[in-house]
Amino acid sequence: MITNEYTEYVLKVKENQTITRQIDETAAFEAAQLICGSFIYSLYGSLWSNFLEMKTITDHLESLYDSENHFGLIYFIVILASAVDYPLPDLFTEMSAQDSFVPVLSAAIIEDWLDFDAAFEPVEYEG
Repeated sequence: MITNEYTEYVLKVKENQTITRQIDETAAFEAAQLICGSFIYSLYGSLWSNFLEMKTITDHLESLYDSENHFGLIYFIVILASAVDYPLPDLFTEMSAQDSFVPVLSAAIIEDWLDFDAAFEPVEYEG
């Protein structure tokens, strides 16, 4: 899904959304962990292999999360994915379009991202 399609989808969902509903945060976080676990590692790898500055990206994601800018964190992930033509899962898009799920999705993203960033060891091959 390209950035334009993502934006159109989010706006369509918000247009049809009348009330914010209560969610089971534990179940929502578990679902978000599954969704994020399915793509964060490979997105990170795609960004790295395209020579993007991973420390700067990680610092920015942490800053967004620490300032509780959960929507900004989600949108930055969308921008990053678009930058390397990485397709985001439909469930990510669906969850990110609903305000009540955004904070838990943001928490799952940063948790997976930081875990992978701490463990990531690039392998350089001699040619």
